Amino acid sequence: MIQFEEAILGLSDDLGAITIANQQVDDDDNASTRSSITAVDATTHDYKVKLDQQYVSSTVESSCPKVGSDDFNRLCVLGRGAFGKVFLVKHHTSKTLYAMKTLKKASLVLHVNNIKTERQILEQVRHPFIVQLYYAFQTPTELHMILEYAVGGELFRYLDQEGMFSEPMACFYAAELVLALSHLHGLGIVYRDLKPENCLLDQNGHILLTDFGLSKVSLDGKTNTICGTAEYMAPEVLAGLQYDYSVDWWSLGILTYDMLTGSPPFKGNTRQKTIDRIMSNKPTMPYYFTNEAKSLLTGLLRKNPHVRLGAQPKGADAIRKHRFFRKIDWKHLGERRVDPPIIPLVTDPESAEVNKYNFLLAHGFSHPTNCATYQV
Repeated sequence: MIQFEEAILGLSDDLGAITIANQQVDDDDNASTRSSITAVDATTHDYKVKLDQQYVSSTVESSCPKVGSDDFNRLCVLGRGAFGKVFLVKHHTSKTLYAMKTLKKASLVLHVNNIKTERQILEQVRHPFIVQLYYAFQTPTELHMILEYAVGGELFRYLDQEGMFSEPMACFYAAELVLALSHLHGLGIVYRDLKPENCLLDQNGHILLTDFGLSKVSLDGKTNTICGTAEYMAPEVLAGLQYDYSVDWWSLGILTYDMLTGSPPFKGNTRQKTIDRIMSNKPTMPYYFTNEAKSLLTGLLRKNPHVRLGAQPKGADAIRKHRFFRKIDWKHLGERRVDPPIIPLVTDPESAEVNKYNFLLAHGFSHPTNCATYQV
């Protein structure tokens, strides 16, 4: 049983401390940097992640270096999955709120590598638009990951209620995702599961990319596993071909189209029809799309990954320079100095309830047609 637990958690006695340097990594870095996920961007601080057979901790909770399930009070369930649940929890000492991902060991025998990869990535990635892991520990029957609590909930909820976003709004969220994905690619990580449900909002309305269970760490950036959500999967993935980071840019194109129209471009009433449309159809561009939006989506949704916008060698730099993002100040965006279009207003964070939200009218954001109450 110990070997099974170590295999899942990626733990052993000879693992020491891993220091995560305050270092920027992007698509222009050399291949040796991209092949490692130990050098990551910490926006303002250096982080140290300590590993042993009981926990993973960061300097965020230096006053409580070792934790277990008894150190947290479960407040409510934030989400459910096939292998466990995500709880909103409060740390007894610091009173800080976290999201605790709890997985049943008995259900994970065939998914050991996914869980191990997810934790390895979250241990080492520090980015303003990627959810942060603070602790990981285990009980005899469960695995636990203590994650940053995204109080704003899923981007999907807002998109579902609103129907569609204005172009400036979609541009903002797509731009934050460009920075998050290009950071992952710089570390040799193919994300592979970009969709609105995996894009959370923090208390200020910024994106937090979450759920790395399907991510792949690849030394050469290439793999051929068929995985993901059908509506957002690239043609080369569905065809079982070898693929690279460009599958994430396809998914970004699908997500941006989804934000602008309220639905993915190739969605069918069955999974097979969706796949058939992805493989054979071209996306329909609604009349209200600007030329910049049409150009971006045409580039991102090219079925040939070698000519897709974002493909190597130019990578994410070609996307950042596209006219769709002409109003984005990438430096300010990366420093979280650009106001998000949606600001969650939370009166009681412990209830996991967003009572309402504000749309900013500045920066060209359009006002919504429906100001309903939102709960997450």
